[in-house]
Amino acid sequence: MVNRKIILKKRPFKTVTEDLFQYITEEIDEIRDSQFLVDVEYVSVDPAMRGWISDAGNYSKPVPINSTMRSFGVGKIISSKNKNFKVNEYVVGWLGWQKFSLVDESKIQIKINPTTAPLSKNLGVLGLSGITAFTGLINICKPKKNDVVLVTTAAGSVGSAVGQIAKIYGCRTIGLTSTNEKATICKSKFGFDEIINYRQVNNLSESLKKIAPNGIDCFFDNVGGTQFDAVMENLNVKARIVICGTIGMPSFPIPIGPRINRTLLIKRAKIEGLLVLDYFSKYQEIYNKLLKWYVEGKLVSEEDISDGLETAPASLVNILNGLNLGKQLVKL
Repeated sequence: MVNRKIILKKRPFKTVTEDLFQYITEEIDEIRDSQFLVDVEYVSVDPAMRGWISDAGNYSKPVPINSTMRSFGVGKIISSKNKNFKVNEYVVGWLGWQKFSLVDESKIQIKINPTTAPLSKNLGVLGLSGITAFTGLINICKPKKNDVVLVTTAAGSVGSAVGQIAKIYGCRTIGLTSTNEKATICKSKFGFDEIINYRQVNNLSESLKKIAPNGIDCFFDNVGGTQFDAVMENLNVKARIVICGTIGMPSFPIPIGPRINRTLLIKRAKIEGLLVLDYFSKYQEIYNKLLKWYVEGKLVSEEDISDGLETAPASLVNILNGLNLGKQLVKL
């Protein structure tokens, strides 16, 4: 059987471009004991991939040159030599940018029921995006009723989930986003109380003071840079800050901005980095909560799906340039 895959050919220089990747075909290896073969139906495209393909220091080893691009995927098992994973079962895990993925159970996070929600949702609001939003908000921010929660990239797959989960917990939500179209969706679909298109305000910090005069209790940041600086000027005492991503900053060299030491001191605030991999032991437990909210209609999502494996590199470039709306996926 012939496989189709996208491999990494070279490291990025300053920016991520499509020519870093190559589409190839090759024969699938014979299935060994404990392995199984997954027919992949959707693969994920995530901002974190910028770090995964770089040789700069990161939380995981770089994707090796000439190897399949790392990604989460969802698909159906079509052949198996593993007694715990049977043919026709559906799984979510590290399947890579490829049509057929030969894996063992160490690569799989959960089995899913394909009838409870569309398959694609298991990579977004019910997948890494939803798991990330939940763990950062609940485990780090620890929201209380009537807290003011602010999230950057509010229309994105993580940001939109953060906003909705915060509303479930009785919080007031503020989102930052980059276009009027995204701002409209944030309010009409995701239920944010306030939205700011940061590209249309002269002074973001002052704009935040007007809509949140009593300050911000929880700050869930996916961006860094100048948006981060503006929000930090509006924190409440005992505020909690989650650093989930730094998509608004170059990976290297690390830029120098305002010093936050005194702000953290005066506000007695807590700041913590979030790495969703640290919570994979609770993946199934969190998934069940997200699925319940999804079925009840309390958790919705937007998806930006391109068709065909060969579109994956372009989709990555798009998401890194903020051109997507919702969870970026590729349908195989």
